[in-house]
This record gives sequence, structure tokens and C-alpha cells, in this order.
Amino acid sequence: MKTTALRIIGYALVLCLVACGFWYWINITPQVKIPTPVMPSPNGYDYFVRAGAAFVSDDKGVDEVTDIEFVKGKKYPLAAKEAWLKKNAKAFQLLREGLKYPVLHPAVRSFSALFPEYAKFRGLSRALEIESHARGERGDWNGAVQSALVDYHFGNQVASGGPLIAGLVSVAIRAMSLRELGNLVPHTDTTTAKMAAFSMEKIYDQRYPSYKNWQEEKWLKIAATLELMKNPSQLLHNSSWRMGIIRAFDISIFDYPQVLIISKRKLLYNMAKSMDAKIENAQRPYLKQQPLTTSGYPLADAMLPDDKRARWNWARSDTQSVEIMTMYALRAYKMEKGHYPANLKELVPEYLKKVPIDPFDGIAPLHYQLQGNKYLLWSIGPDGVDNHGTPIINFNKKGRARHLLLFPDSKGDVVAGINIP
Repeated sequence: MKTTALRIIGYALVLCLVACGFWYWINITPQVKIPTPVMPSPNGYDYFVRAGAAFVSDDKGVDEVTDIEFVKGKKYPLAAKEAWLKKNAKAFQLLREGLKYPVLHPAVRSFSALFPEYAKFRGLSRALEIESHARGERGDWNGAVQSALVDYHFGNQVASGGPLIAGLVSVAIRAMSLRELGNLVPHTDTTTAKMAAFSMEKIYDQRYPSYKNWQEEKWLKIAATLELMKNPSQLLHNSSWRMGIIRAFDISIFDYPQVLIISKRKLLYNMAKSMDAKIENAQRPYLKQQPLTTSGYPLADAMLPDDKRARWNWARSDTQSVEIMTMYALRAYKMEKGHYPANLKELVPEYLKKVPIDPFDGIAPLHYQLQGNKYLLWSIGPDGVDNHGTPIINFNKKGRARHLLLFPDSKGDVVAGINIP
């Protein structure tokens, strides 16, 4: 009897030691070498931040772009616009100065990182749109296009070196600039149209590729997860890292066992593996990208961003860019020769350096059809089907929203001049 009791106690002690050893082993914080980029000097991004700090917001509604109580048909005095723009002369100067230098977003390596400059960047973009409006009202259409091109260049640059959120801010700014550039096409003369086409093509070709934003997102997530592992009580308001994660990321109760026994090394490995798949996917054209499955580890999946909507946002932004630059080239061609070209090859090299490729397809050029004194220009869109220029229509929307590029599952083509950013 005594021997049996001692044996049970011995087994219990061994089991306890094994459990403690296992718990210690899975909670060893791994050592991960995370790269830190070398910042250029001077860095254009620093100028953007300073421009944002100097920016004076519009609290009176000088233009429909900033008027939260905008009513269709409302008139905005040019003098009020120009007075407000004058207040932002310093901000405009700093922004334009920043575009002369290499741009690199500061490395982001913490969950607690804040980006107050992003709201300022959007404000600066709207201000450039208003500057374009004011110049157009003065009859300076070349100046109006120049303002919109600065906005477009700025939108492309703010993504450089940043994580996913920086890329999405870039998409938002580009959407505003592209809307303005699209509206200005009919007002341009030959010289301005040709300049706009070449400028847009150059900016587009030098844009920061989205897969690099995913690469930075990978390092952000890994660095931030390591930070959580080392400082759970400070960052999660919970003394247990695992329980804090469960609470913070709304993990299902059915996944608790897996969360509680996965090692920190295994978690980081699966996060890196999932992010690498997203990075590789982002390097393919939209229609060649694959819907990514989950890693099988709920904790890793909960801590990583969904890539479907992000991929769509980049594809629609790129498509608008390519279509609008082609519209400028077509206008310059028509104004010089008196007619539109029979095909897009005739734009090269006098109006564009190369035939524009459809970003959704990634290989085939944009579709173009000459229709008498007009033309039809389109991308095959997210459904991957050539609908011969039948535009995407959102039937449950009204007005301009009927043709907004809202959804990744939209059916139809992205038609230049109809479907809008």
C-alpha cells in the first residue's frame, strides 16, 4: 500500500516536471533578426510630415472637396479658396520639396505605433485638389493639371517603405488625384495632354510595388508579436500573454486548447510562412493571384491581415492610373492629328513610351475600340472576362456611385471615363 502511494507520488512529480518543462519550452521567446532599413538623407518623407504639420485645415467649406455639408449646385467663391490656399503655401512648398528627394517611410515595429501624419496627408491631397480647382477656374488648365500631378506623385510616394496601412493611404490619395486628373482631360491642349501622359506614365512606372508593403507588414507583425510576448501586462493589460491574445483578438473558445499549447517559435514560424505567401501572391497580376487559405493555426490567422480587399484596392488604383494616362495620350494624338488612332500602338513612342498593359490581366494591353469620332477604352476588370466594354454597374446605388469601383466581385469591365475611382 505504501509502495503504491509512493509510486503514485513519483508519477505525479514526473508528470508535473514534464508539464513545467513543456510550459517553459513553449514560452521561450525566440530570437528573430528583423531588418532595419537605412533612411535616405534627406528623406522626402520627413518633408511630407513637416508639410502635414504646417497644413491648415478648412473649417469653412471653401470647396465641395472639404465641405461636409456639400449640396449639389452649391457655389464656392474663388476668392475664399485662394485665401485658404494662401494659408497653406508653406505646406505646399514643403510637400513639393519632399518630392525632389528619395522617400522612405520610417520602419514600423510596434503594435502601439500611431500614424497621425496619415490624416494630414489626406488633407494635403484634398488641398491640392482644391488648388487644381482654383487654377481651373482662373482658366489655367495647365496649372490645374500640374497640381493634380503633384497630388498623384505624392500619393504614389507615401507608400514607399511603409507597411500595409501606408499602401492603403497611398491608394486613397491616388483615388482623389485620379478623380481630378480624369475630370481635367477635356480641358487640356496638346502640350498639356502630352505632358500629363508622359508624367503619369513615369510616376506609375516608379510606384512602390504593393508586395513590398506586404514585406514591411510581415516585419511589423513579427516585431509587434515579439513585443507582446515580452511585455504582455503592459500591452495587453493581462498578466498572461496567451489569455491576453485570446481576449485581444477574439479567439473562439473552441480554439483555446491550440492557442494554449502552441509554442512561441511555432507561432512566429506560421505567421512568417503566411505572410510570405501573401508577399508572393502580391507579385502576381490580380487575376493570377490565388485566394489564400488559412494557416491552420487560429492565433496566427487572427493576428494577420486579410489580403483580398487590399489586393483589389491596388488593382483598381493601377487600372485607373493606366486608363487616365492613356486618355491624355489619346487626347494629345487627336488634337495634333485631327482623329483618334486606329489602335494603341500608334501612341508609341510620341505620346507614351509603351502600350499600356491592363493591370487586372498583367500581360495583355488595355482594350481599345475606335468608334467614329470617339473611342472605347477598357480593362477586363476583376471578373477576368472581356465584356467588350460593358461597364461595371452597381444597380443598388444612385448617381456617380452606380459606377464606383466598390467590390472585388463586380461583374463587367472597367471602362475609362465611366467607372471612376
